[in-house]
Amino acid sequence: MLNFKEEIAKKISSVLDIDYREVAKSIEIPKEEKQGDYAFPCFKLAKTLKKAPAIIAEDISKKLKFEDNLIEKIELAGGYINLFINKEILAKTVIQEIEEKRDNYGKSDIGNGKNIIVEYSSPNIAKPFHIGHLRTTLIGRALYNTYKYLGYNTIRN
Repeated sequence: MLNFKEEIAKKISSVLDIDYREVAKSIEIPKEEKQGDYAFPCFKLAKTLKKAPAIIAEDISKKLKFEDNLIEKIELAGGYINLFINKEILAKTVIQEIEEKRDNYGKSDIGNGKNIIVEYSSPNIAKPFHIGHLRTTLIGRALYNTYKYLGYNTIRN
């Protein structure tokens, strides 16, 4: 799948002459949706470039050019460069990945070699199973399935 954050980092790094992995560490996701999908703060650069963060942000944004309309809008907010990704391209890449991976879409090996125990209710033969047990049973089973899908050695109890 297309990694928007990486693409943004590569473009900014080409403007700044800094390794894109360092730039990627600084890229943030704004708290509010109206501030964009990604934001690049220019405050750390102020010391080395000896300019105000707002001026650095303006200089960088003027030099940023994205092919294929990957970014539909760039806005400046003080020392931040706020970037809005093209939702149509995002939707196409997600749908394409879902079609390619089918049942493995979203699967990860993040839990390989790690154990996790999920405890949840189960029927007790001495008591009738009632609606109160259903919620915790369903939540527990959902957690078990999620951890299993992420590669954890999942033990249910």
